[in-house]
Amino acid sequence: MEIKNIRLAKGESRLYNIDKKLHFEPFFRYLESFTEGNVSTDDMIPLFALERIREIEQVSGRLCKQNLSAYKDILQLIYSLSVSLIDTAPKKYWALATPLAEETFYGTEAFFELWKNKLEEQDLQDQMQDGGILNNQEKLMYALIFERLYGLPAKENNTIVYYHLNEQGEIIDYYDLNVDFKFVDIKPKKELPQFDVGHLTNNANDTSLFDWNIVVNTIKIEDFELSGFTILTVKKSSLEHTLKRIQSILLDLATYNYHLFLSDLEKIIAPILKGSDTVFSLFPLFQLNGLPFFDYSITNKSILISETYANNSYTNINPEVANYLKHPHLIFYNTMDAIKNTTSIFDERIKTSGVKTYLCIPLIHNHSLSGILEIYSHQLDQLDNETIHSLRELVPLLSQLSHDITTEFKKRIDEIIINRFTTIQPAVQWKFNHIAAQYIQELENDEQNAHIKPVIFEEVYPLYGAIDVKDSTIIRNASILKDFSFKVKQLALLIDELSLDGRHQLIVDFSKRVDQITRSLDQISFDESMVKIIEFFRKDVQPFLDAARRQFTTKHAIIEHYARHFFTNRDTGEFYRNEFETSLRQVNHIISKELNHFNSFIQGNYPSYFQKFRTDGIEYDIYVGESITPQQTFSSEFINVFRRQQIISMARIALKAHHVKRDLPLALETTQLIFINPHSIDISFREDERRFDVEGSLNIRYEIIKKRIDKIRIKRTKERLTQTNKIAIVYLSDEILEDLNLSIQAIYDMGIIESTVEHLKLEDVQGIVGLKAIRLTVNLNYRDFS
Repeated sequence: MEIKNIRLAKGESRLYNIDKKLHFEPFFRYLESFTEGNVSTDDMIPLFALERIREIEQVSGRLCKQNLSAYKDILQLIYSLSVSLIDTAPKKYWALATPLAEETFYGTEAFFELWKNKLEEQDLQDQMQDGGILNNQEKLMYALIFERLYGLPAKENNTIVYYHLNEQGEIIDYYDLNVDFKFVDIKPKKELPQFDVGHLTNNANDTSLFDWNIVVNTIKIEDFELSGFTILTVKKSSLEHTLKRIQSILLDLATYNYHLFLSDLEKIIAPILKGSDTVFSLFPLFQLNGLPFFDYSITNKSILISETYANNSYTNINPEVANYLKHPHLIFYNTMDAIKNTTSIFDERIKTSGVKTYLCIPLIHNHSLSGILEIYSHQLDQLDNETIHSLRELVPLLSQLSHDITTEFKKRIDEIIINRFTTIQPAVQWKFNHIAAQYIQELENDEQNAHIKPVIFEEVYPLYGAIDVKDSTIIRNASILKDFSFKVKQLALLIDELSLDGRHQLIVDFSKRVDQITRSLDQISFDESMVKIIEFFRKDVQPFLDAARRQFTTKHAIIEHYARHFFTNRDTGEFYRNEFETSLRQVNHIISKELNHFNSFIQGNYPSYFQKFRTDGIEYDIYVGESITPQQTFSSEFINVFRRQQIISMARIALKAHHVKRDLPLALETTQLIFINPHSIDISFREDERRFDVEGSLNIRYEIIKKRIDKIRIKRTKERLTQTNKIAIVYLSDEILEDLNLSIQAIYDMGIIESTVEHLKLEDVQGIVGLKAIRLTVNLNYRDFS
């Protein structure tokens, strides 16, 4: 035991302005309560303590910080009385402190040794909201005032949590410091303030939840005085706080990236593991198509599921691992006095990995395997009984955690499938659910005419847009012909090489065929050319190469060198076409990414149906209306906002395509087209094509216009409406012009388009008369893409 002063309160505090006296008066009353009346044998210790204290007071004066040494016997007696007379091991964390536990003055060696570590104080976790304005000792003071003077006991214990940090700033242990105020008196210096408890909370229905900002303005702790001493005891509480931390983050699991979550989980578990070398590995058991799926980025620490077994392939699982997953059991190796039960491939794997102690716990949730927990170390004696007991306490929570992660994983897969791979998007899913439920009800009621009703959305407003790669067909065809020209040149070089040995009949005949096919391509269409080219390489080139290999045995290497250029090969045989396809993919990626942003904007404001069609560019349809989102009131203003954002989206696409052009293998440019339909239409789901289409003959006109305006020209000219770096907006009715002009002005104010606005009349096309257009020019110097 030591007399030692350690300051526990952190930072500046108002506690130092409070009258506090260190003495034994409350302890006297406690002892005297045992000696009232007749003195029995059981009361001898309290009686002796009282007499001894009075003797010391006569010689050394009343207890204070300056005469603690004189009272050392009494302090030791308090320790003996407050702990067990039998269990007096010096390892107990115990100390005496000033009335508010801000400073210690006596305690065990173990207590003071513990405080040499880097211990950080955690905020009191009680029922009061503090807003960070009070430290823990100040909160304890208020709790004492409420309990002793107002009869409002705090729900929580008087416990301050400390966590022990290592050199890397990681939590390696938790300790609970309990403060016992049994021997502390508290008195108001003046008349006790009276107040309505309900006024101390922002929540009138919950008088237990105090708002500290109100409390500190109502009650001043400087108006109270304290006397006596507190008893401090510390308990290692790593397991309890680890459980709490896991429970708290379980509530926010949906917001986590599960890789980051599992990384955080390792840090949370660390305090209950022995030794920094001990490795924690937990991986949820994902299932895909009825088979386990291993993400090697989270199983890379696993001994059971190593790269050797999984190899990042969920269709090729080691049979013994697969059998273990079907029949999971506990595996331990050199744990609990060097016991082991491993067998077969696992035993050998553990040995070869250099691991000295190993524990594998299957995590079971609702009678199914939800994950695998492995703890191992390259040192012996790291998995003792205490650690294993703590892990057993965690297993139910970790099993639930693994299950929740796999459930969230499956949910995300379903969302991706719905959003990216099927027509049934979230905005319209409810309608399909409703139709399906009605059909099931009809079947359950044995209705003879049970059938799936059509999925129809009435009075929806369409938004159509098309981004096309300018002259993509011409560029693609030219690339293919350039590849063919390259191959012909290679054939000519091969013929020259083989002709060095003389003009053989095989070479003469084949040369004539090459000249013939080359001349014919100048006289026919591209489609006919493609047929002839394919036929030429299949029926002429391949037989020629086979014959040349037989006839020119000494030229075999030369023949093979050229032959690799003649057939479909993405590295050599289709060089120019690959340039085009690579460039097209990059441009379409830019378009898709921007349209995804546009779609997110729409769904965030008013959930709607959005569908894209891939050509050499991308076309899209958006349908907006209350029949799609009946739970949200529809306003025509949504359409104006979406049309404005549609133009902005098109401008951003044009800008990004322009800026990326110089970095593409083959420079490509885009054109942007919008069609504004002034009225709502009806759409229905076509099961045969698994997509939505217009409903009714009156609405078919909308689809006809869409299909016929992509190459439309300006009236009385040969100029195409769609041009690079411009946005063409086609419309039929002038009634949309007022709102459209307001949107254009707002977009111009942003700086993303130039001031020039072209108003154009368009040529008549089959079945369509009176089309008009507005053409905007994108400001290519615009740089703000926020």
